[in-house]
Amino acid sequence: MATILAFSVNADLGHYPLASVYAREAQWEQSQESFRRAIELEPNTSSLRADFAILLLLPLGRIDEAVQQLRLAEKLDPLSPQVHAALGSALLSAGRYEEAAGQCVQAFESDRIECLGRVRLGQGRIDEAIPILAAAPLPRWLGYAYGRAGRRDEAEKLAAVEKGRFLQRVLAYAGLGDKERTLEALDRMTVLGPVRFGRTLTFPELAFLRGDPRLNTLRKKVSLPEQ
Repeated sequence: MATILAFSVNADLGHYPLASVYAREAQWEQSQESFRRAIELEPNTSSLRADFAILLLLPLGRIDEAVQQLRLAEKLDPLSPQVHAALGSALLSAGRYEEAAGQCVQAFESDRIECLGRVRLGQGRIDEAIPILAAAPLPRWLGYAYGRAGRRDEAEKLAAVEKGRFLQRVLAYAGLGDKERTLEALDRMTVLGPVRFGRTLTFPELAFLRGDPRLNTLRKKVSLPEQ
């Protein structure tokens, strides 16, 4: 998914904007309470359920709950490319690649390309993933694919990006299997805040880091709970 979604809510709920602010400030209990209250008041508003998944459940690593909320959002708004992109991303984090592919094709083009490329990566079909990801507007996942394919020079080139492309650097090092430099790049990425950082940690491309105690140090840095 190219960006964190920020859906607008038709009803003036009050609880929704508070929930979003609380999440970005890592006030997780307050955010959850506000999201649940807003959903209670407007249970048929797909954007609320989608943002609940994207801004709170995924950053906290509650992937199955996020998928559940996004499935409900899909039922409420089956034609929304944003919902399909968000659900595809959550299903990728859950390792449910075939289901994710079905969502990818219903997303906007930029999201669709990245999502389908990541499906191929998750399935171990690296040679198929590379041309798909090469067509994406941003090369962030391409660096990971090059690393997995053993194309070190190309992965290193994409890792050596200008300041600001945090995720591209993280993924290129992850594709190379370089734990130390991946963790260093993740440390620099903490400036993006708890929501984006927490979602990134759910990516299957970073599964090789799980169990490393240094991850909890980084989680603490952005006020995410330890895992």
